[in-house]
Amino acid sequence: MVRTLISLAVLSALLAAGSAGAQNEKKKLYRWVDKDGKVQFSDALPPEAVDQARTEINATSGRATASVDRALTEEERIAKEKEDAEKARLEKDAEQVRMTEEAMIASFQTEDDLRRSFQVRIELMQQTLDAIEAGISSQRASLSSLLAQAAEAELAGNTVGSKQRTSISELHTEMVKQQQMLVLKQGELEDLDAELARLIERFREIKGPSPATAPTPPAPETAAPAAAEEAPTG
Repeated sequence: MVRTLISLAVLSALLAAGSAGAQNEKKKLYRWVDKDGKVQFSDALPPEAVDQARTEINATSGRATASVDRALTEEERIAKEKEDAEKARLEKDAEQVRMTEEAMIASFQTEDDLRRSFQVRIELMQQTLDAIEAGISSQRASLSSLLAQAAEAELAGNTVGSKQRTSISELHTEMVKQQQMLVLKQGELEDLDAELARLIERFREIKGPSPATAPTPPAPETAAPAAAEEAPTG
């Protein structure tokens, strides 16, 4: 009976020690910087420090266990929500592009097929550029002619008519628009080249290099022919 009581006492002491140790492990210290810029330490956060950035420290080991950022203002919260939404949209768009590229790559058997497909698009784009440049050249010639006529009229002491002035203004505006369109289409042509390069890289990642583009193994070395022995002279 005495032995049993002693065992129970020991067990109780062990449980109490374990409980105290667990409580010490859970006990925290908080480190933060107050509104005056001074570093503060406490085992409880005062109301004015709840929204401040702080470090949580294990009271027993003295090691930092967590870091809590300060609470965002309403304006910061709204800005962060917009930033997160934009980031999610960009990630979704990137995933859609990736899936589209993989579907496109799956429709081609070789890199040459992929290149030929893009070559058709590039040629069509080049034809569009040629047409725009021809239109700009024609508009420039017409504008030069109208300006020359207006200059001759003014030199002769005549007033340039409103209809002619309107024609000059409209033609100049249209030529500027076509020049802007030319720059835009030139950029699209450059984008096509970049897209083709990216798709070829993705093609090789997914399907590996095509036989036509696979590196050719080096030819086996052959021994140089032995020099013929000089025949003895009589």
